[in-house]
Amino acid sequence: MTRASKSTAQRHHWLNTIVGILDAAFHLSEEEQFQVITVVRQVLEALRIPERGTAHSLPAPVALEIASAYYTVQLSHSRSSGVVRPVRQAQASDMVVSAEAWRDAIVGMITSAYPELAPEERLFTAKIISDLLLALGVPNRAAAFFPDNVVRAYHASPEAAASYLR
Repeated sequence: MTRASKSTAQRHHWLNTIVGILDAAFHLSEEEQFQVITVVRQVLEALRIPERGTAHSLPAPVALEIASAYYTVQLSHSRSSGVVRPVRQAQASDMVVSAEAWRDAIVGMITSAYPELAPEERLFTAKIISDLLLALGVPNRAAAFFPDNVVRAYHASPEAAASYLR
């Protein structure tokens, strides 16, 4: 996480980062992108991000978006390339991470930046992100990659501990 450029984080930086991560991982269709954009925008508006104040610290992906519009460019390319990216169901040979690990990683980005979120705001955010991920088919949908914060959330989860015990 970084403190650099935190005063310049706008809603679109957060929106493009979260949607960009999900799009890169799950090859969202145009319809799915639209729905994810709508849901994430509503969450950010309900949490009053960034109007609630300067972020305590910014997650590295948001700082990357601020510095270089990385996810904006990635999303624009995925829409305009004309290439159909395959959406596939997870197979036995695929590494699968639970929707809860994805949720914890996404919600963790927000709560680390805004640790003063009230418990009901955290619960609201977790519920909406969980519902969104389940609607996308996570964890039954194969991911093209796992961001570091998703891997960390997975390793901190009870499901990871249970898999080590086997």
